[in-house]
Amino acid sequence: MREFLTNFHIGAASGWDLFIILIFLIAVLVYGFFLGRNRMIILLLSSYFSLAIIQVFPWIKLSSLGWLGIDAEPSSSLKILIFLGIILLLYFLIPRSILTSTLRIKRRGEASWLRLFILSIAQVGLLAMIILSFLSIQVISDLGYWIKKIFIGPEAQFVWITLPIIVIILMRRKKKAE
Repeated sequence: MREFLTNFHIGAASGWDLFIILIFLIAVLVYGFFLGRNRMIILLLSSYFSLAIIQVFPWIKLSSLGWLGIDAEPSSSLKILIFLGIILLLYFLIPRSILTSTLRIKRRGEASWLRLFILSIAQVGLLAMIILSFLSIQVISDLGYWIKKIFIGPEAQFVWITLPIIVIILMRRKKKAE
């Protein structure tokens, strides 16, 4: 499979670019339609909190504990695993916290399929950008032009971090018929 993807090209896009884009689109469709609006918002909050935690994580303190086997600069896979682990932990803890009443998050939440699709694009893009930002320079250099342009770099980070916030702000609740 790796050899096929490496040698497969359509125009300027390599097989790996197309594979990553295909995974992105599948994740967007599955993600948005199975979770619902409120769960997506909880997952989005968990993603932002997890990113903030990973950015200030005391890797040097953990590296001093030799039995953990963590270097002062941990591997990208360890960062990704801890990032996803924190998201998962917060996803289950936030609904039991005061945040749910503050944000009025109850149950699954309803939204039109178009709103769910737009929110899931913003959120999956944010997750993809964060995960790709943890990768080493050697791995990133092997990625194609479009993946780098869309997900890597300061402009892409700005867009993907702010886009979900803007989408949530612009999403309106359905008015109940009285």
